[in-house]
Amino acid sequence: MSHRLQIVLPDPIHEQLRELASGARQPPATLAGQMVRAAIGEASKSGHVRAVKHPPVSARRPGGSSRARWLEPYGGDADWRALMWGSILALHGRYPRRLRNLKDGWWNDDVHVEILCALATWRNELDDNGEDPREELAFHTQIRDYSRILEKEGGSIANEWKPGAPPDSWATKPASGKQNVGARATGILLDREPRGDSGSGSFGARMTRR
Repeated sequence: MSHRLQIVLPDPIHEQLRELASGARQPPATLAGQMVRAAIGEASKSGHVRAVKHPPVSARRPGGSSRARWLEPYGGDADWRALMWGSILALHGRYPRRLRNLKDGWWNDDVHVEILCALATWRNELDDNGEDPREELAFHTQIRDYSRILEKEGGSIANEWKPGAPPDSWATKPASGKQNVGARATGILLDREPRGDSGSGSFGARMTRR
């Protein structure tokens, strides 16, 4: 169940919110809701507020679609692109050191797009519904591995991505086809196999390019 709230902001804060929302191409109310959700998630993790258990969130889109949530729906979806861009901005803002080597134009590379969307979706789901601390550890292992990939790719500092409004090529980006033959694809696969001699059940994560 969702609830609609009305909040009052001073003019300077309201203008900052509008500027952020414009950069993310989202309605100010939508961005404000995401920021409140993130702040409450942080308060819950620090013990300042009681953690609320939510039912598990399906990785599938509503309506029985087989397209994963971190992949753009078949046929394209401008709302999905706007929401995902905002989530990637939030991910970069939260982990700037891990993503500092991300290069400008990453949205033109399906590998980077799918990994970033998967990480952003995973982070959101952990914040909203995370219950197992091993999932948190697995996430940080994954983003660390991706950071190493970015570092190995190298490139000029001048080419580093500066977060901001999405480029026109993202806003009008055509949707990917349904596994076209010969097309390059990537995925983030989790090895949920116990590690360690004791078989204690700790989980590991592995990033695999395919």
